[in-house]
Amino acid sequence: MNETPMKAPNTITFDFYGTLVQWHEGVEAAFREILVRHGKPAADPAPLIHAFHAEGRRLRDTPPWKPYRQVLRGSLRFALNQDGRAMCADDVAGLITRLSALPAHPDVPAALAAFRQKGFRLAAISNTDDDLISGSLPSLGLALDAVITAQQARAYKPDPRLFVFAHAALGVTPAEVIHVAASQPLDMAVCKALGLRAFWVNRRGEQAEAQWLPFTEVTDVAEAARLIIS
Repeated sequence: MNETPMKAPNTITFDFYGTLVQWHEGVEAAFREILVRHGKPAADPAPLIHAFHAEGRRLRDTPPWKPYRQVLRGSLRFALNQDGRAMCADDVAGLITRLSALPAHPDVPAALAAFRQKGFRLAAISNTDDDLISGSLPSLGLALDAVITAQQARAYKPDPRLFVFAHAALGVTPAEVIHVAASQPLDMAVCKALGLRAFWVNRRGEQAEAQWLPFTEVTDVAEAARLIIS
């Protein structure tokens, strides 16, 4: 009896923030603006950003599910309180404004166009709300075939339910998907669990962690495109 041949990948899914658009740069710019607002223009934003990310992970991973705007607001309040500062409405508004219109990394538009030219479907799988991601999409240079958010799935990465929801929405199996992402604990972990072919985009010179293998390490999305298309 002949076995049904496995389908070749026809869909590329991407993490959005940090992979396709300039998340870290946007967060740093937002916190520098906050420090200016609080009368500390020369202060290093790194401790605040570290506290912001740590609290964001805690809020994101603590049930029940909550909108990402709520996660951002709670994370910012926590970070500023740790620094002895009280969050004001302008702090929240400035952060949301920055993160609602992040530009693409320079390599991304051409890489996405190359994928599209080869017939791949392109989709984002992102830990965000629909309205927050919408303002950054135009910088990609083309319209993605689908944008799947935590808001739609009511689940945040690294919960595999977000990926399962995305694959169902796209009508694909894991064998038909290649995932490209900049986070090891959020994305590579799920790729390992679901058996997805994965490319880790190491834009920041981080250390690859063996616990999340197997994946292919690349420096940007353009390199991933060259390897996948070749």
